[in-house]
Amino acid sequence: MTETREETRPDPARPDGIAATGLVVSGSGAGLLAILSLGGYGGLDAGAGLVLPGLALVGLGLLAMWLRPALSAEGETWRRVAAIAALVLFPLCGAALGWPDLIRLVWLPALVVLYAQARRIEAVRAIPAWSAPLHLPLLLTSAFAEGSGLLLLLAPLTMAGGAPDWTAGLMIALVAARLLVWMAYRRRLTGETVPAATAVVLLAFSTPFTLGGNVIPLALSIVAGMMPDLAPSALAAAGLAVVAGGWALRLVILTRAT
Repeated sequence: MTETREETRPDPARPDGIAATGLVVSGSGAGLLAILSLGGYGGLDAGAGLVLPGLALVGLGLLAMWLRPALSAEGETWRRVAAIAALVLFPLCGAALGWPDLIRLVWLPALVVLYAQARRIEAVRAIPAWSAPLHLPLLLTSAFAEGSGLLLLLAPLTMAGGAPDWTAGLMIALVAARLLVWMAYRRRLTGETVPAATAVVLLAFSTPFTLGGNVIPLALSIVAGMMPDLAPSALAAAGLAVVAGGWALRLVILTRAT
């Protein structure tokens, strides 16, 4: 009698660490590029020292997701949308290095990359933490907050005189928005019928994320306002905390809250 062996395959709805990291870093890079683009309307001089790190993060993220296809076929359409947007984003950013005014157009493909990736995750209806109504705004606000954090982190190294004053205010506003959306997202999920393991993960993560990724950056921003001599270092540290908190948030949701 011939035995048939059933092939064991990984669950396509759960990305491995490489694919999840790709989703995270590409979101941060797109968030940085979008903020640089919109800042161009306010006179922000986004040179190669800021544009290239954003492109590198988007490129590395897309490469990781190509090497390790993530999620399920439900989000395949959005994967293609993100790829098409990236095909516009890269040459446009390259052209903006020669013609700086073109940076003002970069926000559109960067936003499409962000939105398409968020919808790709949201399309996996089998995982409540991903398909929750507030998951999409949480991903978007976190990506933009991370982009503002990267700007403040890189500014002392790439911009003569540092970042404009309004960039710190923008980061504070985005961090506050992210924190509010997170609190509503967590409260809604843990108050509904979700797997107990998911609720435990979100509740355990809430306090360190709230403090490390949001409260501490806000406190450092206050220090920067009160002590101008320490402002560049304090704001760079705040930006680093914002980015680290956002990466931790999205990795927890993608790899543990499933």
